[in-house]
Amino acid sequence: MTPLSPATVAWYRARGERWLREHAAVTWERPSRGLHVFGLGVAVRIAGPRGEGFAAARNAVTDLLQRLDVASTAVRPLIFAGASFDPGAPHRDPLWDVFGGWQVLLPAITIIREGDRWSGIACAGDFPLPQEAPASPAGEADRETLAGAIAEAVREIRAGRYEKVVLAGSRSAPLGGVTPADVLARLAAAFPTCSVFSFRAGGSTWLGASPEPLAGVSAGRVELVSLAGSRRRGASPDLDRQLELDLLGSPKERWEHRLVVEAILCEAGELVSGLHVPPEPSVMKLANIQHLYTPITGRLAPGAGLLDLVERLHPTPAVGGWPRPAALDAIRRLEGMDRGWYAGPIGWVDPAGDGEFVVGLRTALLSSGAARLYAGAGIVADSTPAAELDEIESKLDALRGVIAR
Repeated sequence: MTPLSPATVAWYRARGERWLREHAAVTWERPSRGLHVFGLGVAVRIAGPRGEGFAAARNAVTDLLQRLDVASTAVRPLIFAGASFDPGAPHRDPLWDVFGGWQVLLPAITIIREGDRWSGIACAGDFPLPQEAPASPAGEADRETLAGAIAEAVREIRAGRYEKVVLAGSRSAPLGGVTPADVLARLAAAFPTCSVFSFRAGGSTWLGASPEPLAGVSAGRVELVSLAGSRRRGASPDLDRQLELDLLGSPKERWEHRLVVEAILCEAGELVSGLHVPPEPSVMKLANIQHLYTPITGRLAPGAGLLDLVERLHPTPAVGGWPRPAALDAIRRLEGMDRGWYAGPIGWVDPAGDGEFVVGLRTALLSSGAARLYAGAGIVADSTPAAELDEIESKLDALRGVIAR
């Protein structure tokens, strides 16, 4: 493992960020923080079958970190990992086969831009030729089918079978010549406070702009987030403020949000000390939607790490439901589609244990000239199919607009 020389870094910098996105096997960008990471080529790629999930990815990352020789490296290599939402899901969409249940990727060359500072590191690896993407199968749940699933979930919740479940749908959209690099650049511009990512496998690209951190660690400091409860953005400042106040004052949305906070505190309690939680949520505003938002901070407990947190927290009630086992059972019975990596954990970790993982939301799978878009909504006792379907469509619009622009 060798840090790149200033001249080599300058060569890559001169290619431009669009070129880097176009040629990268994996990217990770936090525009509002000035962080842009481009992983080119493959030094190590490890993948697991569809029946495995993040637990197996965690073991693979741990083994790889133990094999890396980074004692004399000024620039830390980043190991990327992604996994499916539910390795036990009964449905299998062939579109997801090239990703498997999980993957771990160490790029051959990593270019890092932090503000105006550029750096890079090289690992032994190769640069495989582009593969042909698999055909995109037809078949997606229509609005009536999803409305029926939501209505059934409400009946089951009112019968006391569980408290909340998140049901999702997918839609296809033609790319019309738009490339993954185009979509990534547009996402970075439209959603600068989100984590904009891409992960390529077998000619397909999984990408998105996630507003929802799952867990982040920096020098032992832990950052967690509850993001649940939403309203669309208003067409005018006055309407936008009215929708914000409606969100803050909604007992349904506040209860749903508090459920996520309490679940995070319960699951992370053994791994994080000194947890700090604001007494009231604030509102996170994105281009097309606004959410109730509660940041949670603390310190890693002795012996705990970022990967432990990710494994413990996923899936949160914000993307699965609560209680977790009953909610997962409901998703498997009612949703009728293969989520693949949608709402699964994706992120990176370095040899020092620092890194960040997000929930794979506001996402699309690009393959063979088309994009498969995914979005979901939290269903509780007071939910109505029409309102939840509108929320799903609003979330889908975030990527529809970027692709069609």
